Amino acid sequence: MTSTKFWQNNAKSGIIGCMAKHFTLITLTFCASALISSLSAWGEESKSTQVLDPEQFKDPTQILIKKGYLAAKTVPDICAKLFCYCGCDITDKHSSLLDCFTSDHGVGCPICIEEALIALAMHKKGKDICEIQYAVDKRYAKQYPFDSPSENLKKYNSERLWDVDKRPTKSQSKENDKVPELKKNKKSGNCCGGSSEHSKDKKDAK
Repeated sequence: MTSTKFWQNNAKSGIIGCMAKHFTLITLTFCASALISSLSAWGEESKSTQVLDPEQFKDPTQILIKKGYLAAKTVPDICAKLFCYCGCDITDKHSSLLDCFTSDHGVGCPICIEEALIALAMHKKGKDICEIQYAVDKRYAKQYPFDSPSENLKKYNSERLWDVDKRPTKSQSKENDKVPELKKNKKSGNCCGGSSEHSKDKKDAK
């Protein structure tokens, strides 16, 4: 073999090797992307299946309740990033609005229902999670029945997207560790916490 052919053969081998590596890299990237998409879709579907079936609310008086549960089932990823201001973070240990719809809790809670409906309506209009959080917080935060925030509310406030520059410092997050007390003339969650009024609302809604 002449030196010219030797270098030509080596050049071809190098090109083929490079192309093979490039193809392998593209294949791996595509597979990784597909896997991430699948996991994301599975996660969203998993959240959706946690929500009670809206079709069980068949009574004509439960139309709004059915719409609320349907909204939570349609946008569970958004509801999981919203805070419910009815007081269920204390009374029922809920960490997000989505928790309200994994049981019959939302049946007797107008705040839960309204927040879910707002989330779905704004999502359909193309609003992002930051805008939806802002709308819900501004409308319902004043209805929070306790005089100091729970740990779940502190966590939400530190993570919400519309005022990231106002996140509390570590020293601030340690304040108000005592169990929150109800505000003057407020009942537990207005509709939550197993109060007689809450139980009555649930019975009437069924």
